[in-house]
Amino acid sequence: MVVSHSMGTIVAYDVLRAIGKKHPQLKVARFVTIGSPLGLPHVKYKIAKENDAVRTPSVVQQWSNFADRRDPVALDVHLADDYAANAAGVQVSDGLVSNDWSGLHHKS
Repeated sequence: MVVSHSMGTIVAYDVLRAIGKKHPQLKVARFVTIGSPLGLPHVKYKIAKENDAVRTPSVVQQWSNFADRRDPVALDVHLADDYAANAAGVQVSDGLVSNDWSGLHHKS
């Protein structure tokens, strides 16, 4: 399982894509992203430019994305409509949360 937050979701995504290219036999049971900027247009553009597609990393067997609509970093809380399924058919599943911790909606 890989759990990541904020900028860490971009780093984790990149690492999982790289692992899939070098070691396709490895599997990650679950990838969890929290407060992710992966839905931002510039981030998706960079992913598309550096990879063959914007999709779930091939080694991921389940991807859960959690975001608060008021989170200024996770402006696009729905990644499922931006990231295609991988070859195994694994699609990101979005979950909306209400994060009221001291008024910081981006806090993990």
